[in-house]
Amino acid sequence: MQKDSSPGIGGSHGEQHVYILNGRGEDHPITDGLPNTWLHVIDELYDRMRGPANIDEILYTAHSDVSTGGSGREEPLMFTVKYGKGRVFHTMLGHAGESLQDNPAMQCTGFQVTLLRGAEWAATGKVTQKVPEDFPSSSKMTMRAQYKEAKENKKKK
Repeated sequence: MQKDSSPGIGGSHGEQHVYILNGRGEDHPITDGLPNTWLHVIDELYDRMRGPANIDEILYTAHSDVSTGGSGREEPLMFTVKYGKGRVFHTMLGHAGESLQDNPAMQCTGFQVTLLRGAEWAATGKVTQKVPEDFPSSSKMTMRAQYKEAKENKKKK
C-alpha cells in the first residue's frame, strides 16, 4: 500500500452484507490453519482507507462490490502493523448494533477467533489457540450468538 494523504473521499462503506474474506497471509501465526477463504456474516465492509500506509502484512482482504455501494476494489480488512518494537493487529470486522441481538458481525465465529488470535499474537508474538471445528468456510457461515452470555455464565460457576 502507498501512503495517501491527498484530499478527497476516504474511509467509507456501502450497505451491510455478507462477504467472503480472501487470505493473503497464510504463513502468519494469526492465520495459520485458518481457511484461505471464508464467509463473514452481514457486516460493513470498509473501503477507501487512507493514511500513512504502515501496514506490515495483509492477512485478509474482501472485494468491496459496487452493487452494495463499495469501491469496486479488493480492500484490506485484517492486517498487522509494526509500531516501534510493538506489534499491532488491526481488524475492520465486527461492527456493533444497538443491542446484543443486533450484533451479527460480532457473533461471527470467524470474527471472534481472529480477534482472539490477533490479540494473542500482538501480546506474545505467537498463537497457541487451535482453530475451532465451527470456523466458517467458503460456503458456510457460523455464529456464536450467545458469546457474551456464555462468558458471564462461566463467571457464576
